[in-house]
Amino acid sequence: MIMKYTLRTSLTFTSRFTYCLLTVLVATITYVVPATGQQLEKVGGWLIERDEQDGIQIHTMEMTLQPCAEPRPALKYHLIPDDFDLLDGNAATFYLKAQGFIEQNAARDRLSEIYAKASEQARLENKSTSELPPSMWQSMAPDELPVKEVKEFLKLLSFQPMYLRAAAQQRQFQLDRHLRTIENPINYLLPEIQSMRELARMQSLRCRVAMAEGRIDDALEILGQQYAMARHLGQDDFIVTSLVGVAIADMGCSDALYLVQQPNVPNLYWAFASLPSPLVDVRHAMSIERQFLYLQLKVLAEVDEVPRPVGYWQNFLDRLIPQIGSLASDFGLKEDDPEATRAKLVAYIAAAYPGAKRYLIDELGFSREQVEAYPIAQVVFLAMTRFYDATRDEYFKWTTLPYFQSPSRLSRIDDSLRKRLDHVGWSGMPTYTLLPAIHMIHLAVARSQQQIAMVQTVEAIRMYGAENDGKLPRTLDDLPVPASLEPLTGKPLDYEYHDDHAVLNGHKVPGLRYRLILRFAAPKE
Repeated sequence: MIMKYTLRTSLTFTSRFTYCLLTVLVATITYVVPATGQQLEKVGGWLIERDEQDGIQIHTMEMTLQPCAEPRPALKYHLIPDDFDLLDGNAATFYLKAQGFIEQNAARDRLSEIYAKASEQARLENKSTSELPPSMWQSMAPDELPVKEVKEFLKLLSFQPMYLRAAAQQRQFQLDRHLRTIENPINYLLPEIQSMRELARMQSLRCRVAMAEGRIDDALEILGQQYAMARHLGQDDFIVTSLVGVAIADMGCSDALYLVQQPNVPNLYWAFASLPSPLVDVRHAMSIERQFLYLQLKVLAEVDEVPRPVGYWQNFLDRLIPQIGSLASDFGLKEDDPEATRAKLVAYIAAAYPGAKRYLIDELGFSREQVEAYPIAQVVFLAMTRFYDATRDEYFKWTTLPYFQSPSRLSRIDDSLRKRLDHVGWSGMPTYTLLPAIHMIHLAVARSQQQIAMVQTVEAIRMYGAENDGKLPRTLDDLPVPASLEPLTGKPLDYEYHDDHAVLNGHKVPGLRYRLILRFAAPKE
C-alpha cells in the first residue's frame, strides 16, 4: 500500500496547478492497485480494484447498517453550528494555535522526530512510510486501530481539541493576505495549509478512536469539526487552500461512513442536509484566480488600445521582468538573469507579432491600419491580454453553473484552446499556463459533494429501514425523504436492489468511482 500524494512542506502559488490536478484526483489518499491478475487490496474498510475497461479504480465498502428513524426533534443534531449559533470571530487564530505555531514547539519537535524515525525505518526496510505507524493508522478502520498506541501518540497533541472546538464555532476564516498589495503573489508561502491537512489527519484518528471506544457523541463532534474546517478553508484567497478544504471534507466523509455503521448512532440525514452546499465554497478564491494574471504581472493592466511610443514599451519590459518571478520557467525564461530574460522576451515578441496581428484583425475586428500603426510590442501584449480575458471568461462562466451542466462544454474549451494557440502563438502562453486547471477545480467540488450525497442517502435508507421492519427499499423513490442528487449528473445516485443487499454507486470521476454495498444487520432475538 503506497500513499501516492505528498504536499510540499511550504506550498507556494508556483505549485498550485500541479497541486490542483493532483488534489482533484486524489483528494485524500490514492492507493496503488496491484497489477491485473494480482489479489485485490483491502485498505481499512475499502476494497480497491481496477476496472481495466474504464481505466478507473473502484473503491468499494461493504456496510452493515442499523435501521434508525429520524431524531426528535428532527434537527437535534448539527455537524457544524447553525448560522444563528456561529460567533463573529476568526477561526484562523485557533487553527494556528492548534497547529502548535504558538507555544507548542516541544510537541512539534517531538512529532518531527517520530516521523523522521518512521521515514528512516521505512528506508531501511524498503517500505513506504504509509506502511508504518503513525502514517499507517490513517487508512485503518475503527475496529483495526491499535487504540492504546494511537491514544498514546495523540497525547502529544492533547492541546489541540480545545482550539479545534473553538475554531468550529467561528464564522470567519481570515489570514489577512492582502494579495492586491503583494509584489510577487506566485511565491507566496503557505506552510499553514500543510499543517491544516495534518490537523485533519489527527482529527480523523480521534474520530475513529472515539468510534472504537463507543463514544458516539465525541465522534459526532469531531466529525463536525472536520466539516467546519473544510468550510473555513473555502473562505481563503487561494484555490490551493480551498482544495485542501475539499480533501478534508473527503476525510470527513470517509469517517462518516464508518460512523453510521456504529451501534446507537443517531440518524444524520437532516444533519447532512443542513450542511452548506457546496460545503467548500470556492467562489471567493475563484474570483481571485480569475484576476491572477494581473495580480502577478501588474503592468499588464496598463495594456489598452491607446497608441504608445516605442520608448514606453521598452520601459514596460523593464517593469515586467521583475514581476515574472516563478512564471519564468513556464514562459521559457530564466528567473535569475534579467538581461537574458529581456533579450529572450524581445525575441519572443518579434516571433509572436504575426500571430498576434492576425488575432486582433481576424477575430477581434481591429482594422489593419490601426494594428499596423502600433509598435510591435503593443500588438503582442494587446493580443495577449485580450486572448487571455476572452478565454478566461469562457472557462469561468461555466463554473457558475452546477457541474453536471458544464463538463462537456469545458472539455470543448480545452480542445479549442489547444488549436487556437497555434494561431495566436507565444502571446497565448499566459492563457495556456494559467487556465486549463480551472474546470478540474469545479470537478473537485462536485466530487466532494458526491460523497456527502452518498452518506446522506445511506441515512435515508436507514430511515426507511426503521419504518419497514429493517428492510431495504427497492428503489430510492420509496424513501420517506428525498434522495440526495448526484452533483455529477443532477440525478439521484445509482441504486440497485438485491434480495439481501443493495448497491449504491457514485458516478465515476476521472480515475475513480465509489461503491457502497448495503445490508441491514440481522435483528436481535
